[in-house]
Amino acid sequence: MTIESVTDSGNGDVCVDYTSDFRKAGGRQMYGGPVSLKVVVDESGTVALDMSSSLVSIFHNLFPRLKATGRGGLTYLPSDMKAGDVLPDIVSSVKAVGIECTVTVTDRHVIGPDTLTVKAGTFPCVVVSEHKVEKATGYSRVTTARTWYCRGVGMVRHDTYDRNMKLETIEELEEIEIP
Repeated sequence: MTIESVTDSGNGDVCVDYTSDFRKAGGRQMYGGPVSLKVVVDESGTVALDMSSSLVSIFHNLFPRLKATGRGGLTYLPSDMKAGDVLPDIVSSVKAVGIECTVTVTDRHVIGPDTLTVKAGTFPCVVVSEHKVEKATGYSRVTTARTWYCRGVGMVRHDTYDRNMKLETIEELEEIEIP
């Protein structure tokens, strides 16, 4: 992930625009290029991520000449998450030329605290689990994810498992500079 900009909204919220460059194990880029993401962090530290804007970004990478629109998909990560907390479900979609891709995220819950060491360092985290279904014409994917979040840092690690709970992907924080 690369932070592109951080702006103060004027009402106490901080808006963060960043891109993620997803790559397969061999280094080949996924999703046709970097994926744009938008996050708003409120005064309490609660994070709101606009998942539909990410889906539109992926669609634009893959089909740059087509106009795509997204809807739904605002996901929240409260600043005070603790073991047992249940987080709201998310439904997001992107539509272009009559084709719609929908992502539904359910069974979102906080597993609990964990200290995680990755290339970027050791971080006190909270672990969130969620179930995701992606659907489009001729395409369906079901996954479960576990994500480690550190307050003031964000996502430190994200593991994705297929429907049989076989590990598919690992995303880890490699480097961070905190002023």
